[in-house]
Amino acid sequence: MTTAPDSSLPSAPEIDDSQRAPVRPREVLISFWAWIAAAALEVVLIPLVLADGHLLTDEALDEERAGAVLRGDTVQLDSGVVRFGAGVVIGVVCVAVLALAAAYVWFALRMLAGRGWARAVLIGLTVITAVSSFWVETDWHGMSIVGLSVFATLLMVMPTANAYFAESRKQGQR
Repeated sequence: MTTAPDSSLPSAPEIDDSQRAPVRPREVLISFWAWIAAAALEVVLIPLVLADGHLLTDEALDEERAGAVLRGDTVQLDSGVVRFGAGVVIGVVCVAVLALAAAYVWFALRMLAGRGWARAVLIGLTVITAVSSFWVETDWHGMSIVGLSVFATLLMVMPTANAYFAESRKQGQR
């Protein structure tokens, strides 16, 4: 025996198909993974910086032994002070690299979700990275990051990606 449904309960809301999440294009997904690869390359930089730390202290000590002139005076540097200074520099660089890698990942996740502001920040980071590579001595590692950033940026501004971000903005995701 079946009973009639209780009419005092509220009915389920109607499903509005017009508010479905926009379909994420392949370019946005590939761009996301390119940003993740750039972040991974940034993290790979840390062991390279640590390996160069010994070179940094050895060069400074060699200059000290050769009578390096600082501010017009010959200053005898203590090897302990030089090693401490190099350690501080290496520590600051490592923290900066980790922060940049974390920023790449966080903004890439926001971009993947359709946030146009995150796309704008990533484009800005790409411009800063690419322009700074002309003034800073950049090795293969740095040029790889610049190349990945430019590649990811180009994918983010493709017509299908633009449509995705426009649709996300219409749905209030900004």
